[in-house]
Amino acid sequence: MLLVSKVRAGGHHYYVDATTGPGGRGTEPPGHWMGNATRRMDMGGVVGPGALEVLMAGGDPRTGEPLGADRRMVSVAAFDLTFCAPKSVSLLHALGPDEVRRAVAEGHDRAVSAALSYVEDHALAVRRPAPGVPRPVPVAVDTFPAAGFVHRTSRALDPHLHSHVLVVNVGVGPDGGASALDGRGVYAHQATAGALYHAQLRHELTSALGVVWEPLDRGRADVTGIGLEARREFSRRSAAIAVTLAERGRPGDRDGPSHRAATMASLITRPAKDLAAGVDELLAGWQARARAVGLGPGRLEAVLDRAQTRFRAHDDDSERALVVALADQRSPDRPFARRHMVRAWASSRQLGAPVVDIERRVDEFLGSGLSFAGSDEPSRLEGPGVGERRRLLPERLLSDELAGHRRALEGERHRIEQQLRQRVRGV
Repeated sequence: MLLVSKVRAGGHHYYVDATTGPGGRGTEPPGHWMGNATRRMDMGGVVGPGALEVLMAGGDPRTGEPLGADRRMVSVAAFDLTFCAPKSVSLLHALGPDEVRRAVAEGHDRAVSAALSYVEDHALAVRRPAPGVPRPVPVAVDTFPAAGFVHRTSRALDPHLHSHVLVVNVGVGPDGGASALDGRGVYAHQATAGALYHAQLRHELTSALGVVWEPLDRGRADVTGIGLEARREFSRRSAAIAVTLAERGRPGDRDGPSHRAATMASLITRPAKDLAAGVDELLAGWQARARAVGLGPGRLEAVLDRAQTRFRAHDDDSERALVVALADQRSPDRPFARRHMVRAWASSRQLGAPVVDIERRVDEFLGSGLSFAGSDEPSRLEGPGVGERRRLLPERLLSDELAGHRRALEGERHRIEQQLRQRVRGV
């Protein structure tokens, strides 16, 4: 999944301390500069604490010169985009042999980079005045390098492969001026970027390791063969959150806990992370716990090379498959933006797919004569972030067959949600 949180001034110490700072002892690898601007600004590889501090304060990381207007009025220094691997992938990374660990780490890194490229190209924007428009509109932006930090443990010190990507809250617009980002775009594209990360990750690990995947659940899937019992054993943070939600259940929550309730439960149960505990020190304990639930070396080996070939054919790539994927997430007769179609397509790829292929296929579909929603849409400015124009599916694609398929999907989703709620109550 992809989590987005706001980082205040000085918040970079949490990420740096895990690599070289007080108490961290270098338990996590050094951060690396990421994104389109890294090469343009010749930032090199490893994130230096001084350069990151300057950047988050709104300065040029190379010269220290302030960027744009006075930053003292900007309360958000950066956005933390946290890309989290499925638990089964984290277990492969933590417990597998060296060649498997390397393949998982490389696949995760490539998936994060691909999803970040989408965020930079489509989600990030600054607001500028436009002729004939009463309010500033989102426009394309030149961003600054993002700082990526790979972490391998959860706060409960379970295996948890995830990357924090700090996107500084400043960008340069077409007018050459620097200003804070339009944060609305980050949140509007959050689910899409997360779906793209998972689609790319599935593609990478299917190709490199020959793993197969359990059925998709909201665009995510676990590796077949790891097993639910093992995933639960190494999900102590999730278990603590589930208990808190059950204890604080609200009578009105018919469809399960809301996103806000889940976030509050996460904060209530959130322990301070032990930055001195390294993976090497934790590994023996992890291996013992894994053997206790039947996840020994033999079972880990058995999940590999299950695919008939490591380069299998892609899933159904037809026009109808695109529409069905969209109908799985929203009513197909509602206007939709490009990000909705990208998310739907990425979330439907059981085998995964490269982000560039997903975007190419969606753009081909959107360029095939779809009409824009609303009579004023042709005159509206199209922009990144929340500035994407909305489209309508043509009547020829809104068939009775598609409507029936959508009803079946909704029934299946309802059944799965009922089972999940029962599991939460039973934790």
